[in-house]
Amino acid sequence: MSDGREQDARPAGADSVGRPEDAQPAAADSDGREQDARREGGPSSGAPPDEGRRQVVKWLWRVPVLAVIGGGGYGLYRAVDVHFFKRRPDPTPDFVDAGPVTVAPLEAFADAWDAVEFLLEATPAVAVRVPRPVPGGVSAGDAHLVAFSRVCTHHQCVATLNTDVAAINLGFNYDATTPAITCPCHLSVFDPLRAGQAVSGPAVLPLPRARLELRGGEVVATGWERPRG
Repeated sequence: MSDGREQDARPAGADSVGRPEDAQPAAADSDGREQDARREGGPSSGAPPDEGRRQVVKWLWRVPVLAVIGGGGYGLYRAVDVHFFKRRPDPTPDFVDAGPVTVAPLEAFADAWDAVEFLLEATPAVAVRVPRPVPGGVSAGDAHLVAFSRVCTHHQCVATLNTDVAAINLGFNYDATTPAITCPCHLSVFDPLRAGQAVSGPAVLPLPRARLELRGGEVVATGWERPRG
């Protein structure tokens, strides 16, 4: 009888104490978690942080910022260059010889702003009678002639002499008082009285001049202005 009482007096759960097989599931769960952590590179794996990846991430957000800054800086440079640093034509141009081309008889330039278009070495050009002498031009009495390439110095579109001053003021946003050579592509304006200087629009360089000569009552084109170095 006493043995039965002694067995009943043992604390509840005493049978589980000291049974190693009961602790195995918990240990297996812990080992599984540690293995998962190692595979995932977690804190328990002990692997050092990837500094290269961290630097890449640190710089990624800067790329669009730098792109915006660079684009804005270039835009500012172009705006200043276009509006304040248009190149002035050479007051004493030098010419490279070209095969002579008869432009027209001198009588074709009876009045100021009469013009004749022609080709010189396959380049479209225009000869214009202007009210006063222009560097690089030619004069016969009170008839002053000058010729320019019609190829716009911005994006090589073909420009034309525009004698409608009101249209230049409105359509090209330039306060003109005399006819001008205008480009329809990006609205550049070149002034023949300033030896072809770009005076409005995105073009910066002046139009190259063609050399004109008078030969027996004919206006002849004989060369192109040498580019300045």
